[in-house]
Amino acid sequence: MSADRPRIRPGSFRQLGLRNAAIARALGVAAGTPPPHLFTTLGRHRRLFRAWLKFGGALMPFGKLPRADTELVILRVAHNAECEYEWRHHERLAQRTGLSAADVERVRASGDSGWSERQRLLLAAADEMHAQRVIGDELWERLAAEFTDVELIELCMLIGHYEMLAMAINSLGIVPDTPRRRRDHSADASLAGRRVLITGAARGIGAAVAKRLHERGARVALAGIEPDELAEVAAACGGAPTFPCDVRDREQVDAAVAGAVEAFGGLDVVVANAGVAAQLPVLGGDPEVFERTIEVNLLGVYYTLRAAAPHIAHPRGYALAISSLAAAVHPPLLGAYSASKAGVEALGDALRGELATSGAHVGVAYFAELDTDMTSRGFGTEAAAKLDAQRFRRVAPLSAGVDAIERGIARRSRRVFAPAWVGPVLPIRMVAQRVVDAVAARRLGEALEVARSEHAPLTTEQPERTPVR
Repeated sequence: MSADRPRIRPGSFRQLGLRNAAIARALGVAAGTPPPHLFTTLGRHRRLFRAWLKFGGALMPFGKLPRADTELVILRVAHNAECEYEWRHHERLAQRTGLSAADVERVRASGDSGWSERQRLLLAAADEMHAQRVIGDELWERLAAEFTDVELIELCMLIGHYEMLAMAINSLGIVPDTPRRRRDHSADASLAGRRVLITGAARGIGAAVAKRLHERGARVALAGIEPDELAEVAAACGGAPTFPCDVRDREQVDAAVAGAVEAFGGLDVVVANAGVAAQLPVLGGDPEVFERTIEVNLLGVYYTLRAAAPHIAHPRGYALAISSLAAAVHPPLLGAYSASKAGVEALGDALRGELATSGAHVGVAYFAELDTDMTSRGFGTEAAAKLDAQRFRRVAPLSAGVDAIERGIARRSRRVFAPAWVGPVLPIRMVAQRVVDAVAARRLGEALEVARSEHAPLTTEQPERTPVR
């Protein structure tokens, strides 16, 4: 078998079909490669490919084990199985989960120095299953003292799955992917002088983005409903102009946009970020919470984009609508939030076409849970714990979202997402939804009972209701 010639060639668009080709392309974007050869090869078996993706997704990224643990195990399996494709693909992913380049290289070493006790156990499990096809009693006792029963089941399945995958890759002769050559964005990525309006800028990701853009030389204007917090952010941004703005009120939004345009002599970027979240069962939940969520998250974004669009309709213009992974995958108890963010995605996509002839670009941002007040207040509830939502709760640092938005604005990107695994989920949202449904079903009844009596508030208290004008 030639090292650079596959036994079965990657499929063409016709051989893959529209759905599998789109999945492969999206996964390549996330991995920083063209459509990965693994997916364009396995995708030729259309039905099996999608079933495998669903199973693999339940192990990674939607498994119980932390992603850093998962990637460590996969790398060890790839090394043991001498699967260069698997190694190269996951050495990039591993470093995104917190493993250093030195950690990745140390996986190839036989010793256990430099690893934590937990990491040593994971590596030993991968080694024993590779060598003996079973984990011995002595190691099992040590593993059982560190991991839960469910984590142990997942660990065994994870090792077995990637051993199987390595055998298939090596036997099919799948050739490693070549990372994309990164474009030089030095000419178009400068944020210096960009005139930017950010709604929901008093705290959370809005405040963090404002500070980051100010550091990069952008001129930022801040809109929000919390005057004290807004003033603090403005001070950190060199005395940036601020505008009191309840995004539910169209006239206040119009005034904020007009104020930013007057202050800067125009506008280059608008970030429609203001949003709220609340746990809310569709059946038995408070309809007023649903209505407020739609008003802030959907109508507020509409009012913002509507008012700013004429001012950014020029070749350097850009609008970024902050949606969510919840626009694509809809967990129980988040019906209001998911519906509002799906609407934001639709608005962004529609506006993109409407502004195309002006040269302006429109992006939609999709984030999983980031380390913000919204995450802790909105999703850290008793009902969510009953739902066993921790399987999907991989809270990423706020900086991951800020970095993604900075890149998105600099490049005027169509899609912005964080963490990196969110990108591949978007085109396979139907499969991902089935995984979420299956996991949530186990304790859903109990969670719903708790949610109906818990009355979780909105993550940001709203001012006295202002009639929509």
